[in-house]
Amino acid sequence: RSLATYNSLTDKHLVGYFSNARIRRHLQKSGLISRSGRIIPEKEYRHNAMRKDHQRYVQECLADAIFRKVLDMERHHQLEIKRKLEYSVRKEGMQKIKTSLFLDLVPQRCKFLFFQVEQFRGSLEDVIPMHSPHPPLGPRNHNGLNPLVAGERAGRSQW
Repeated sequence: RSLATYNSLTDKHLVGYFSNARIRRHLQKSGLISRSGRIIPEKEYRHNAMRKDHQRYVQECLADAIFRKVLDMERHHQLEIKRKLEYSVRKEGMQKIKTSLFLDLVPQRCKFLFFQVEQFRGSLEDVIPMHSPHPPLGPRNHNGLNPLVAGERAGRSQW
């Protein structure tokens, strides 16, 4: 036999080597033999190898397309956030301009009073706590009133 036609998988002297489980697993993963142990012909091996290369190429293209789409979506999201931020800054600036224009039209004495009222209102909100109505703490009597409230209405206190 010549070296060009030699196939080590069919060599009778290497049968013991190729019967090793680790070697057989490697040959199966490489695509040289089938699960049943059949030797894959060279033409079929090349066809399978080309198919695997094509699958790998398609997967890489798909992964690249997904990556680019995610980057594009993130860039769009960042631009949207930037646009909204600039809009709010612009709107806030317009509010300041409107306030300053309003205050320019008002005489100086009114401006001073306006700021004093605003400061007084802020200090009142800090000092006076907000109270909300609470339900009665006890059960109602036969008149539908809380005993504490009923006693106060009658002019007597329970304490």
